[in-house]
Amino acid sequence: MTRRLSHASARKRGFSLLEMLVALVILSFSLGALYQGATAAIRNVAIADEYTRAVILAESMLASTHHVAQEQLSLTGTFDIFSWEANSWPVQSALDASQQLPVRAPPLQHLKVIVRWPGGSTDRQIVLSTVVPLQEQPE
Repeated sequence: MTRRLSHASARKRGFSLLEMLVALVILSFSLGALYQGATAAIRNVAIADEYTRAVILAESMLASTHHVAQEQLSLTGTFDIFSWEANSWPVQSALDASQQLPVRAPPLQHLKVIVRWPGGSTDRQIVLSTVVPLQEQPE
């Protein structure tokens, strides 16, 4: 009986090699999943940063354009990784020719800004638009 007690107490001292291997396999799978999750989170933050910068660029272009100087305006340009395009076209009036307003308002133009940038397998883009008055420059 003494021999049984010593064998049972020796078994409680540590882990077997098989138990250690199973623990290492579980740990490696867990770390792999955590690494993939962290990589995806970093990629999502980078994409969100690009979208934020594109929106700021488009909003600043719309905010700086209080009016357009000509009908059918078309401008293009680049900034950092972004390429942008601004277009305007006339707003169709809801009033018919017989209705007159008490004050003559300047004609209105739709103004659309498109910002594009490379991203992954396809280019990304955002589109913002507003309505601004048409103010022709004095000659």
